[in-house]
Amino acid sequence: MKTVAVLMSTYNGEKYIKEQIESILQQQNVDVTLFIRDDGSSDGTAKIIKQYKHKIVLKEDKNVGVGNSFMQLLYCVPDTFDFYAFADQDDIWLDNKLDRAIEILNKNRAELYCSNQTLVDRTGRVVGQRYENTIDTSFRQIMCQNKAAGCTMVWSNKLQKMLSDPARRPSMQLLRSRIHDVWVIMVAACIGTVYYDNNSYIYYRQHENNVVGVRKTNIVKQWREKLQNPDLRNGRSSLCKEIIEKYDNAVHQDIKDELCVYAYYDTSLKNKIALLRDNRIRKITGESKLMYTAKVLGNLF
Repeated sequence: MKTVAVLMSTYNGEKYIKEQIESILQQQNVDVTLFIRDDGSSDGTAKIIKQYKHKIVLKEDKNVGVGNSFMQLLYCVPDTFDFYAFADQDDIWLDNKLDRAIEILNKNRAELYCSNQTLVDRTGRVVGQRYENTIDTSFRQIMCQNKAAGCTMVWSNKLQKMLSDPARRPSMQLLRSRIHDVWVIMVAACIGTVYYDNNSYIYYRQHENNVVGVRKTNIVKQWREKLQNPDLRNGRSSLCKEIIEKYDNAVHQDIKDELCVYAYYDTSLKNKIALLRDNRIRKITGESKLMYTAKVLGNLF
């Protein structure tokens, strides 16, 4: 039986967390250990978690934000498990979620698995599938607009050892603009294979207190936040720069060459012109030509 470390970051999740914990501990054909880092909750979340103390490893700590909280937990988990997975605090897993992911990972020799999600409201009523068609999990798509949810991700022991290596860890600053799931799947896409399953094995709960989730994009708000907060600027190029710096020898050369254009566009006129002319990337961003051009010229890519 394969061993799986499930990583969950919690924050004021007392309303739904018990149902989620139960669904994780009832996974079929796998030996699960649930590791939880509570990110400074002020409600009864930690108290509920402690009811499962014989099945869960809990670490309570100060609030560092969702991206850094998940990654700090990832660094603490032993590298002796066969597979690893992220979990949100408010979803519900079908009992074959992990078993199915491991089967696909082994069959396709992929480093990371992710899947579709069944959207449900706060009462658990099914709303529909998040995606009708297979999503793009290429490194270009992830860089521009990642569509794969962390709560569906399962990855190999090999990838876990690379992610937890102190020399390969992303900066806390990057994780404030490109959270944990973006970093993990970007690494996987640059060094190996990502497999996307259009089937869903998770009820993805949408409610008013979601820390992350399905949101509508507000372009004006995005620009205002970027201009007001330096950590949010150059999110895409910063992501590429850290991948190059931390995974230089592990990334395929053709991918690395392309990443260099995106990473250093603001210091190289040649790279900036190449990025301005890259209609493929502009289409992936979903931005108008005017908006895309303004971001590149304004060093906000």
